[in-house]
Amino acid sequence: MTVEQNQGLPAWVDLFVDDIDKARTFYEELFGWKIQAITNSDSDEPFYLISNQGASLGGLMHKMNPYQPAAWQTYFKTADIEQSIETVQSAGGRIYMPATEMPGGFFTFASGLADEPFGIVETENTFAALNRNLPGDLCWFELEVNKNFSEVANFYTTVFDFQYTKSADTDDFRYYTFGPDAKKQAGGLFDSSKDFPAYLNGFAQWAVTFAVADVHTFATEVTRLGGSVEATSFDTPYGDFAMVRDPQGAFFVAMRPEPAQ
Repeated sequence: MTVEQNQGLPAWVDLFVDDIDKARTFYEELFGWKIQAITNSDSDEPFYLISNQGASLGGLMHKMNPYQPAAWQTYFKTADIEQSIETVQSAGGRIYMPATEMPGGFFTFASGLADEPFGIVETENTFAALNRNLPGDLCWFELEVNKNFSEVANFYTTVFDFQYTKSADTDDFRYYTFGPDAKKQAGGLFDSSKDFPAYLNGFAQWAVTFAVADVHTFATEVTRLGGSVEATSFDTPYGDFAMVRDPQGAFFVAMRPEPAQ
């Protein structure tokens, strides 16, 4: 599986938690990631860079709002963040802060028509731990939609120019993949409005997915390290999956992808 990195597609992920040390211990042991503090002279708040086998993957930082749950956040790339902010708002989404300067660019936080949070980033400093078929790398981005699926899909076309391939489009099963074209995909939108997973606690969200060598072994390790396994799915046409939470409650997915045919 090859995940694309173009304008309007996922470009970065951050993990927001209360306890940085607890998160570092869990993820470094689980995935073998390297998590290093990055100094920033303009801020007293430390930022931690996550890398997997020599390639940047994302960031780790304290939650900006202590009342929000711990979470992984996906950022979508834009060439013009001010224009993207205007488009999100005109399309019915929400913007939670002005475009904010960061090393190498600008970012903001937003939510879409199913109240799903996401980030927008204007930068060339995107993740590199992708498309290498290595355990611990990013491998997919998926939005579980709990309401207004058609409107949500149209929202992302308006804001980020998503081009969809309709893998399934019936009332019983509706799944769209998105990317620059039908052969180059970055992730998917799943219509779960009739049977929204209980483990998502009623909230639509972009799920960050990491590659693993063996889902059974991975799920055992998650539990041993203090996380929880919410659900598993084996022998699907797309691979094996585990839907899990880390010890602070941040949700993510592990996947052993099927080899490309």
